[in-house]
Amino acid sequence: MKFCLEFLVILCSLTTVVTSCPTCVSDEICNSITNNCDCNPSTYSETVQIPPPELTCNNNMVLRIPRCQMERNGYDSSSLHLNTPSCRLSSYYANVSYLGILWHIATGECGNTKVENSTHITYYNNLYISPKTSPFITKNNVTFTFSCSIPLNSGTGLNFPVKAITGNDVISVSGVPGSISTTMAIYTDQSFSNIVTTSTTLVVEQNIYVSVLMQTLDNYNIKVVNLYTSASSNRSADPKYYLLQNGCPNLSLGAYLFTTIWNGQFTEARFQFKAFKLASSDVFYLYADYTICNSSCIQNCNSRSADINAQTYSSTVGVRLQFTSNSASSSFGCFSMKWALSSLLLPLILMMIM
Repeated sequence: MKFCLEFLVILCSLTTVVTSCPTCVSDEICNSITNNCDCNPSTYSETVQIPPPELTCNNNMVLRIPRCQMERNGYDSSSLHLNTPSCRLSSYYANVSYLGILWHIATGECGNTKVENSTHITYYNNLYISPKTSPFITKNNVTFTFSCSIPLNSGTGLNFPVKAITGNDVISVSGVPGSISTTMAIYTDQSFSNIVTTSTTLVVEQNIYVSVLMQTLDNYNIKVVNLYTSASSNRSADPKYYLLQNGCPNLSLGAYLFTTIWNGQFTEARFQFKAFKLASSDVFYLYADYTICNSSCIQNCNSRSADINAQTYSSTVGVRLQFTSNSASSSFGCFSMKWALSSLLLPLILMMIM
């Protein structure tokens, strides 16, 4: 009996450790004291050159840079900003920890400057990075100049390929004349470049990237309140399977299955999830209940007090997706480590007690 009690204590300790540490991305490590993810110093080697930022030009300008790799090279991750000092890069997570920012392709946005010729309009900006503060200064300030060019005849609306799978919605915003278009689009890459079309094959366990994008509107941002799937084309029908509820990720999923990239700070909300298939159907509908915010409406999901009351939303946009099963995939793609340990060890414990 003493052995059994000791075994139970060990089991409880083990499951506590598993559940207390967050799921960290590949270049971070869990700090068991703070229960936060810190940069793993062994992931990168210090180099002479700072890692170059990545720029994506589509309906907006998106800039990102690996946070931990930059800090390993001696630069201050809190210092990064564009021409307008208030346009600062913030943390988000994909395969590694990034600093990123999204802003409008327009003159004056975050200090954009415009140059126009006979065929294209080009918008320029700069990224400013400062070294970490120390008694000995061994790094210089760094400035990256970058640009996005668009053809004169394209405009800067919500433009997508003809066969793209998108959901569209129109919403009225109080105090704003006319209506605002909102589009949900699905991508297969973390740079949000490869949009899912009617000819795209989606496979269970594949990484899927979701964009909910509103038309450019000064001083307004979009926030997805609920993101959920259903086998029904009627969004009100049950059952619903929530990825995001009341602005925060479903805690039972874990960062491995669902991650909020941006939500509430820009005119585009972005999410990543591991593709799955409903047992009853190869087809499911992905819905986003959203609201338009005047200025930033980022939610602190570290405190779950905000989840007690259902949050209001203005409208809903959705898409229809179809997935195929990958025969090589493990049937244990979605499970709780704590549940698995308990399920495997409970029969053994009972036999010892008996």
